[in-house]
Amino acid sequence: MELQSIAGGFVADQLASISPVPATFQSLLERACIRLFDASMIIEDPLTDLAPLREPSVKQPLEQFEQTYVIDQIIDRVRDEGLSGHFHEMIGLFGSIMMSLTATDEQLAQVNHWVEGGIFGHFLMTDPGGPSLQSWKTELKDSDESLVLNVNKVHGIEAQKLGFAMVVAKQVARPFPITVMLPPDLCAELKQLPVGKPFLDGRLQLGNCQGSVQVSKDMLLSKGGLGSVNRFLTLVRPRFVKSLMHFVLWLKDQGEVELSVTDQEHIEYLIYLCNEQTSATIFSMHSVNRVLATKFASNELLLDIVASGKVKNKARQRDLLAFTKMEGSSYRCFFEIYSKAKGHRV
Repeated sequence: MELQSIAGGFVADQLASISPVPATFQSLLERACIRLFDASMIIEDPLTDLAPLREPSVKQPLEQFEQTYVIDQIIDRVRDEGLSGHFHEMIGLFGSIMMSLTATDEQLAQVNHWVEGGIFGHFLMTDPGGPSLQSWKTELKDSDESLVLNVNKVHGIEAQKLGFAMVVAKQVARPFPITVMLPPDLCAELKQLPVGKPFLDGRLQLGNCQGSVQVSKDMLLSKGGLGSVNRFLTLVRPRFVKSLMHFVLWLKDQGEVELSVTDQEHIEYLIYLCNEQTSATIFSMHSVNRVLATKFASNELLLDIVASGKVKNKARQRDLLAFTKMEGSSYRCFFEIYSKAKGHRV
């Protein structure tokens, strides 16, 4: 087997476990994966064939939320109306699901109080320290006297005008991040600035924020642990990808994007994968890798459509390229799948 096929198998095998990958899409994914092989992979990987995916030994029910039904209706409207007018509502509902999985009843009541008062929530993940948690600048420091959250976040959705915020931070000597729910008064203490030009017809602005604030333990979102995060991503990522595919089809209808027959086949294939995953009621060891692979495939399809000159204006090119980074860049998705699967070789 060629190295390109071995590299591509990390992603393609996950997708094929749902539905066979079209040959043209397989080639696109293999080229992308071999491009993303980093130095340690090239030097240290055994480069032997991947073993077939094994049947998961543990399967658990996947929670269902009322919000997903509303989100699915919004995604259907994106096909007819575009994404610009629906993006913030969809992202807000994603955040509501995350809170349901990770917040206590008291914390949920507090959030509902803020939202009813017209105060909006913001999710702050992207850190200037890069993808490695150990290098993050945002850190929760715990001393005998107090808890201090040092915030340094970039490219947050509307982070130039924070209401309340869920801030993902590293902790000293702990391998997993923690999420801190900052109330409006503490958000107001942070320095907040818009960054870059807005996206989606001027309706989506990104921002940076910095500062240090003293927090309390009742602000920590710790219900459910890492398992809740994985369930959240399993519920949200395929819905996000489906909304992007609907957006591209809407752009085609508006004459803003030219799609080949092959492009449309790839889009319909991704929509089918998303539908299969959003209808799933079981969570297993494969669930997270499958949604990572789905986001990877979406990223590479959008990139290919832009790079091949099929998007007519620069603003739309910028929109679509931005969505190849949001909710998981190709390298991050590939790295996570690879890290978990690299030992499973023939």
